[in-house]
Amino acid sequence: MKFENNNKEIIKKITNRSLKSNKTRNIFVVIAIVLTTFMLACVFTLGISFNENYQLMNLRDAGTTANTYLNNPTQKQISEIKNLNITDSIGKEITVGNVDSNKLKKNEQNIVLEYIDKEAWEKQIKPAVGDIKGSYPEKENEIMLSQSVIDLLKLKNIEPGDKIVLNCNINKKIKSIEFVISGTYTDYSMVKRSNIDKLAYVSNDFIQKQNLSLEKNGVLTIDVKDAKKGDAEKILKQNIDLNKNQSFTYLYEQSNSQQNAMITSLAMVAIISLFMILSGYLLIYNILYIAITKDIQFYGMLKTIGASPKQIKKIVKGQGLRLSIIGIPIGIILAIIVSFLVVPAALEGFSAGTYYEGMMPTQAHFTPLVFIGTILFSLFTVWVSCVKPAKIASKISPTEALNYTGKKSKKQKKNRKSTNGGKLYKMAWYNVFRDKKRAILVFLSLFVGIMTFLSVNTFISSLSLENYISEYYPHDFEIVDTNESSSDEIDKKIDEIKDMDGVTSVNAIKFARLNLGFNKNILMPSLENSYKTYADPDTYKKQLNKYIDQIKKNPDKLKTMVAFLDKDDIEKINKIEGGKIDIKAFNKGKLVLVDNFFYDGNKNYDFSNEKLTLKNNKKDKQVTANVQLISDGEKVIKFSGDNEVGIPYVYMSKSLINNLKNDNMTDWITVDCKKEYSKYIKKKLDSMQKEGYIDAKMDASENFTQSKIMMNVVGGGIAIIFIFIGLLNFINVMVTNVSTRLRELAIMESVGMTKKQIKKMLTYEGLYYAGITLGMIFTLGLGIIYVIADMTQNLADYAKFIFPTNQLVFLVIVITLVCSITPGIVYKFSSKQSVIDRLREINK
Repeated sequence: MKFENNNKEIIKKITNRSLKSNKTRNIFVVIAIVLTTFMLACVFTLGISFNENYQLMNLRDAGTTANTYLNNPTQKQISEIKNLNITDSIGKEITVGNVDSNKLKKNEQNIVLEYIDKEAWEKQIKPAVGDIKGSYPEKENEIMLSQSVIDLLKLKNIEPGDKIVLNCNINKKIKSIEFVISGTYTDYSMVKRSNIDKLAYVSNDFIQKQNLSLEKNGVLTIDVKDAKKGDAEKILKQNIDLNKNQSFTYLYEQSNSQQNAMITSLAMVAIISLFMILSGYLLIYNILYIAITKDIQFYGMLKTIGASPKQIKKIVKGQGLRLSIIGIPIGIILAIIVSFLVVPAALEGFSAGTYYEGMMPTQAHFTPLVFIGTILFSLFTVWVSCVKPAKIASKISPTEALNYTGKKSKKQKKNRKSTNGGKLYKMAWYNVFRDKKRAILVFLSLFVGIMTFLSVNTFISSLSLENYISEYYPHDFEIVDTNESSSDEIDKKIDEIKDMDGVTSVNAIKFARLNLGFNKNILMPSLENSYKTYADPDTYKKQLNKYIDQIKKNPDKLKTMVAFLDKDDIEKINKIEGGKIDIKAFNKGKLVLVDNFFYDGNKNYDFSNEKLTLKNNKKDKQVTANVQLISDGEKVIKFSGDNEVGIPYVYMSKSLINNLKNDNMTDWITVDCKKEYSKYIKKKLDSMQKEGYIDAKMDASENFTQSKIMMNVVGGGIAIIFIFIGLLNFINVMVTNVSTRLRELAIMESVGMTKKQIKKMLTYEGLYYAGITLGMIFTLGLGIIYVIADMTQNLADYAKFIFPTNQLVFLVIVITLVCSITPGIVYKFSSKQSVIDRLREINK
């Protein structure tokens, strides 16, 4: 029976002394652990930061955490809803009135005065807004203004405590009221949507004075718990009795695009993390494997003096653990420093130039989960890397240690005798696969490093400036003017732009909000689909019938935005629609086009026998024309105003403008110019613009370029680290391969094989490694690249796949050179002594 000695202190001493005697090895292992920890911490931080900030971005876009609404609630209903325990918060909202201003009416803008209670402000609105200064109103004469209201009223340098006089329409009475501004905030959702009502908050004392109540004038705003969203509608329907004009409205369905983006981003983080763990494992494993093979006789002698396999494993793993204690903290500290600099820039780059620009927070999130996860994954990587070397060291016998070459002793299955001598390329092939597991690890290491480099480059190149600009900025300048004026005044402005130095082309589309004749066959499918989609499922028919009754009583309520197109514009739309439009009929004014945005995309509508009538605001002129439905007009036209839900947009020939004689028109102008005149023209356009906004390609290009630089730094840094790890792994393997075969190579040289032949054989081995790795890249690797490209398109709609040809050619050259040159160099440094001296030294 074998008795194991309990020599814990001796094991610790041997472990520490072994560490001291392998300082070079230790440095490489610590660097490998630092790299692995650093990369994992950075990716985890970026992934968690993206997830947290992405959720906040969507919350800011929604404007509130509330997702369910009940109009005119009673106190009994509120108590019953609270008792159901399906909500995170329940707020109260009362619409007080609106700001009365001719200028706001002219530009179809509205500022609503609203009251919300403390719970609605603290738990629903406050988390979705930013830059809060001051506090919510408490006194009767206090008001809180959003940034969108401040911009709309053109107020400058407004601070809490300042006074403002507003004409307010409350209970159908106009009152001039002096308010004290209690606070201001940025309402991201309102700033981004120019044509919806803006909000200004007033106090509870104010609504009490106006005799307003929640039951008569208010809405209950409810934030349903995430876990209860699936059943909330059913629970509320069963437990809450509603009055005749009451209904619940549910707005908590997250769009598929948001879900796809989140899933894609998390999947990419998981894939990159897996690559990092695998690369870190291969690097640490190879370094420890080299050290074990060099010290194999030492471990053999330990067994001779009574060390058990378990104790030898403790020595090897103890070294890995001690080096982890040094490497992991360094990696985490470096990751924190770099993440503070890189993560905000990377997140800013994600939203730069898009609708979400400025809405996406750029804060790096360092949570205990990041640190714990990084430490655990790094320790796991080191532990797994130590398992195989520890197993080799513990199983080796003193006799085997003396003659260890790294080759498994197996019975030869094939006779390799030859009358002409061994073929070098065949010998090299055999040597590559003499240890199949090690060969597979080398291939994997190189493959993972190269694929990470190519994947990162594919991701970044797909988000190229050219793709972004061509998708979002086809023109140098886009001017949306919401200030209503006559057609002649717009023409005068266009001529002024054309006369600017450097302008090469100007195209303008005029818009008018015209009265629309109610054609039941055309409008009802659009209205029914829209109300069914956006209104409460149980009451949408009632709401739609109410709206139609209003139209019948007041036909002027039915209006639509009309775009007047010239011949070039309609040709562009016709090309997108596949040539289905009757161009001649359209240009003559006999055909108008209706956008299908509000219609059911799964149905086919035939309006060939229908006609639509449009009248100007004075109703002294009208146009009646045939109708055709189109699907992609928004790709060519950017409307300067919104319609009511369910009322389709209309496209009409420019030749009909004079027929309608409508003075209330807006415009969308695109301007192209010579590059060197961009700054001059932008300055001139800014001075001309009264209402609306200007989108400049030069500004978007500059913002995107800055973000792209940071993305290149981040992505390129990760890719270079992976390539470095892959090549370092290969070099380590070749060093191990040569060092464990020194006796074998010396014997081969002693029986007549020249150094030149040995170098050639080792070069063949390197080329086999390169060839097989490149073969994996051109098969499995290309599939991975296409998957990455597809995932990128889910994250950014402007992304276009660009095959990384240049990078691939560069890598083929580098990998081939490194793999062919390294083995020869390693052998040269290992064989400086004579054959006799090498054989003597090996047999010592």
